[in-house]
Amino acid sequence: MKKPAIFGKAILSLAVLALSFGMTSCKNEPKTEDPKEVAEEENEAKFDDTKKAEEDAEILVDAAEFDLQQRELGKLAQTKGVSTAVKDLGKMMEKHHNDSFNELETLAKGKQISIPSAITEDGQKEYDRLNKVDAKNFDKEYLDRIYKDHHEAIEDFTQDGQKTQDVEIKAYLEGKVIALKDHHDAIQQLQSTTVKK
Repeated sequence: MKKPAIFGKAILSLAVLALSFGMTSCKNEPKTEDPKEVAEEENEAKFDDTKKAEEDAEILVDAAEFDLQQRELGKLAQTKGVSTAVKDLGKMMEKHHNDSFNELETLAKGKQISIPSAITEDGQKEYDRLNKVDAKNFDKEYLDRIYKDHHEAIEDFTQDGQKTQDVEIKAYLEGKVIALKDHHDAIQQLQSTTVKK
């Protein structure tokens, strides 16, 4: 009679041990969070009681997301671009968006706003998609993508500049709209001269 009870307890003990080992191994796997989500959560906690400050934080988080993605896509264009013009544009995009991000980072720190410091999940997905494009189609795909991104950013930055009451954020956005329009025009010119549609 005692043997089945001891045997049952031994099996139960092994099951508990296996379950606890399995739970421990799951806890050791680091879960990476999207840098944009982390920044947004930090800002919500900081500015929970002031709607305007939270809106300003969201504006800067979105601007950082844009700069980080354009910087990384610019690096990709330098390695995967076929034409020298696209490689040169990628180099210019990397530099300008890196400089823009550094300026934005200083502005955000002064306002105690958290922004992403690495490319976001959505940005990485687009980077990965473009990285898989055949070399012969890369220039067109890259130019089409950044043309669309810059067009949307001009609209967003213009609207955000009108919406914010913060003088420094407004000045930052207005300055960036001018630079983005220059990028937009350069991309459009390159599309019409180097890539057959």
